[in-house]
Amino acid sequence: MDATEILRRWERTVKQQLLPGLHAHQAKALAAVSVAVARSGHCDSGRVSAAMPGRATAASRRRRVERLVANGRLRPERCQGELARAVLANLAACPGRPLVLILDETPQGDRLKCLKVSVGYRRRAIPLAWECYRPDAPPVTMAKLVWRLLGRVARCLPQGVAVDLTLLADRGLSWPTLLDCCVHLGWHYVLRVQGSVRVRTPAAAAAAAAGDGAVAERSARELAPRKGDRWFGQGVAVFKKAGWRRANVVACWEPACKEPWLLVTDRAATFARCRGYCRRTWCEQLHRDEKSQGFNWQRSLVRDPARARRLLVAVALATVLAICTGAWVLKRGLRRVLESTRRRKLSLFQLGLRWVTIERDGPTDAAPIPPCTLYLPSG
Repeated sequence: MDATEILRRWERTVKQQLLPGLHAHQAKALAAVSVAVARSGHCDSGRVSAAMPGRATAASRRRRVERLVANGRLRPERCQGELARAVLANLAACPGRPLVLILDETPQGDRLKCLKVSVGYRRRAIPLAWECYRPDAPPVTMAKLVWRLLGRVARCLPQGVAVDLTLLADRGLSWPTLLDCCVHLGWHYVLRVQGSVRVRTPAAAAAAAAGDGAVAERSARELAPRKGDRWFGQGVAVFKKAGWRRANVVACWEPACKEPWLLVTDRAATFARCRGYCRRTWCEQLHRDEKSQGFNWQRSLVRDPARARRLLVAVALATVLAICTGAWVLKRGLRRVLESTRRRKLSLFQLGLRWVTIERDGPTDAAPIPPCTLYLPSG
């Protein structure tokens, strides 16, 4: 009975808050599949259908899941835009709350890759825009794909609201075109770059202009060659092969790290940039939630990129359901129901996921049914 009530509440939220512009039948199907993904902890259609509330037979529920994934009239880009617009508006409603966007790529074995833009929230991340493709055949060049995804997110930012937004990306995606895109969109950025990236200080540039060959640019790895080294550069030039880009550089090699962090940013070059860049790992937690510790997307048999994009819409809704429920559990002081108060082990995502799947045999006073709404409070 509780699963049916959770589905009823979540259907209302999906239709009214998350995907208001979507056809009612599509929104209802996505809500049902996302609840089943959360309850089953899997993306396989057989397991998803077994966890889907309702009186229909298991075979009928499975066909419903497969029809949704194969439905060419369901446009993932439109769903992403609706979801991103709702999530960003909710997060930006709190004055002074900075937003952290994270660009990262994750594989599904050796069959598919997914480039994703997520927004950080309390050591987790919520997907906003993504594109699936085969490793050897992206739909467009990676540079165009980055511009496409970031532009899609930029159009979903709330209008008329001042937002302190910073984009984070690891060195595998920190290309000159990504820096150019951030400048074009007016976003702050903190990008970790490869050690081979060339760096030229203003003094070196002036010396080169004067014909002094003794002073030249250096590679980024030379800025912090030993453990304990720190180097901060304001107004330096980076990315020589791309014609140089003006930015600030932070190079830090902490004793506990295996290699230095080489960061390019438009913000002040201070150690605070390293602390801020630590939030990039939140997307790694998202990938783990989507895979081995949550929805097992890596075990999905969906191989076609277009169908995978539709499936990830349901996975993204299930992620929002789990995170919002986890935030509600914390605000209600109900964490003690799921784990000991002496040692905290469960993440925000796991708290919400377990609360959605908990079996309520008797009265629900100790474990009430969650409201299943878009709830992302600060703090």
